[in-house]
Amino acid sequence: MESLPEAVLIRILASIPAVDLVLVCRLVCCQWKNLVDGAALWILKCQQEGITRDESDAENWQNFYFLSKKRKNLIKNPCGEEDLEHWGEVENGGDGWKIEELPGDFGKEFPSEEVHKYFVTSYEWCRKAQVIDLRAEGYWEELMDTTQPKIMVRDW
Repeated sequence: MESLPEAVLIRILASIPAVDLVLVCRLVCCQWKNLVDGAALWILKCQQEGITRDESDAENWQNFYFLSKKRKNLIKNPCGEEDLEHWGEVENGGDGWKIEELPGDFGKEFPSEEVHKYFVTSYEWCRKAQVIDLRAEGYWEELMDTTQPKIMVRDW
């Protein structure tokens, strides 16, 4: 392996799952650690998976790769497609929570084509909550401690 050109080794490493690169491969030797910590490997992984990056992005490529894979709404059933499924601690005041079809009473188009329903409340206070397990969503402790990624939640 020592005689392999660095570019070939990067191509080989790029075929390994990202978590294994960070948690296992970078522990093999100093050369592999430098490759895993360097930009070239993560640029290649981004290219292979079609992940694009804005030039003004100041993050390093490894963080960018992992955070791009995590960019999704973490709330389950954010727009009421499954009624109140996945929502705990639901408190209803007045007429309580309802789910309406878009475009709804106001006749406005919604900015996302995937959303067909949305939550509405009545004239009194209503509340709903959902617990999100970041570890179950693929965030590991080191990523949360060192990178402190922005967590996105959206409810329609």
